[in-house]
Amino acid sequence: MAFSPQRDRFTRISQAMQPQLVFLLLFLGILHGTCGLYFNMREKEQKCFIQTTPDDMDVLVQYAIEVEDPSTGGFMPASPGLGMHVDVRDSMDKVVLSRVYSSKGLLKFTTHCPGDHRICLQPNSTAWFEGALLRVHLNIETGERSVNYERIRKTNNMDIMQLRVLQLINQAEDISRNQNYQRFVEKQFLRTTDNIYFNIICFSVAQIVILVLLWAFQYHMLFRQPSLYLAYCEILCESGLSRFRTPEAFRTLITIVGANGQGLTTQALAQWISQFKDAEKTDEQLQQLVNDKVKAKVEEFVGKFLTKPAPQIPENVKGSFYASNVQLTKLLSSARRNRSVHLKDDSFLLICECEDCKAESNTVDTQS
Repeated sequence: MAFSPQRDRFTRISQAMQPQLVFLLLFLGILHGTCGLYFNMREKEQKCFIQTTPDDMDVLVQYAIEVEDPSTGGFMPASPGLGMHVDVRDSMDKVVLSRVYSSKGLLKFTTHCPGDHRICLQPNSTAWFEGALLRVHLNIETGERSVNYERIRKTNNMDIMQLRVLQLINQAEDISRNQNYQRFVEKQFLRTTDNIYFNIICFSVAQIVILVLLWAFQYHMLFRQPSLYLAYCEILCESGLSRFRTPEAFRTLITIVGANGQGLTTQALAQWISQFKDAEKTDEQLQQLVNDKVKAKVEEFVGKFLTKPAPQIPENVKGSFYASNVQLTKLLSSARRNRSVHLKDDSFLLICECEDCKAESNTVDTQS
């Protein structure tokens, strides 16, 4: 009961503020329904706006141009000679409207396809450079909001109820067009999503195909090509020589022999055989037979796969010194690669001290 005077005072204040609150709500509603805007641009500049609309929709564009006043720093209405070129294109980039209007214009067009419509404004100024600063007031209305109901009521002599029914019909048609446009956008989105998924699948399949081709190529290069180790195992294929077919034995043999067979000596081969001999077998005669067999197999492998054939040396080389030098270079390089190459013939001004050459030279001297 002690707070009743304060409650009464609050009640009186709220009752006094009700008209002000109603006015504020109405003012905010009017501001919410206002769609106009203004922007600054130069006389030679172009501004474009995107308006998304369904098909068969009326679009109302209203604009007014103001010119900067240098004396006051504000803006004043433009002169009648200054106009505005309006260019409207639909979502397919087709021209819907393109013409020059005055400094104040009100134009209306109907869309024929759904999507984004581009509305471009450019003053038709004759200035050489940027020109003066302009302020353009622009208002774009679509659908039912572009209809001037007051003029329709006066023209058709309609009462408020008929006008309201007409407004509701137009609003229902706008809702139907917007729903159709949303379905159109959904179909476009699904089509775009399907295209993206299809591209991803194609890219993945292409990657798999490339990987399979690379795998097949690597398999062919690694396993289809003749391998020295496989050839070595085929030559030493007998059951008693299994300890010499291990990768370690093969690597040791290649290290001793070399890539071209230049290190194959009797001592090195004997050391290699003793390194991988069977310690459990004590029969020396049997061990010697195995060693001889291994030597024969290794010499066969080296002669077939590691030793390159000796180049044929002509008996008599006739021609310039340049040809002789070329033959000499080839002979020396081949002899360096393969020690079994025999140097012969005196056309290169070489003296060989081996037994065969000495015997052959003695035979030639005796016959002469």
